[in-house]
Amino acid sequence: MAVQKQTRFIRKLIYTLKKGYGFQVTFYKVTNETLNLETGARTPTIIYQKVNKAIILPSDLQRKFESDSTDKGFNYGAYYDTALRKLIVDPRDLGDFNIDTDDYFIVEGERFQVVRAFKLYNGTAILVLGRHVEGSKRYMITDAHIESTLIVEQTIGEA
Repeated sequence: MAVQKQTRFIRKLIYTLKKGYGFQVTFYKVTNETLNLETGARTPTIIYQKVNKAIILPSDLQRKFESDSTDKGFNYGAYYDTALRKLIVDPRDLGDFNIDTDDYFIVEGERFQVVRAFKLYNGTAILVLGRHVEGSKRYMITDAHIESTLIVEQTIGEA
């Protein structure tokens, strides 16, 4: 009985957070990639799932240091910035879409590679950790709805 109360409380809390801090996030999964042997171009087959209200937590910006060899002076800066983004997603918003580490998501036009995704308390939510991918192809699918109004006028007169 206590578990059901806690689960209900967490679901209500997630619903409240979705209302206040929910943003649209699109998850992408590359299912297949076709290679054109003449041009060398790769054409991916992608499925996607839009989540209208995902809870986006503040981004963690970290400075990394990388060295290519030991005991040498650096010809250029060895520091670079990486961003880690955390999302809380309601599993009911995903339907049958499963989030894996091969997937990526786009938030505010920026691509993030899924580092880890795991279920929280009794499957009430999914916590997704994503690392910002600088300069990579987004393969972003854009839905467009075009609406046009055509007014036809015809006059009939005597000749």
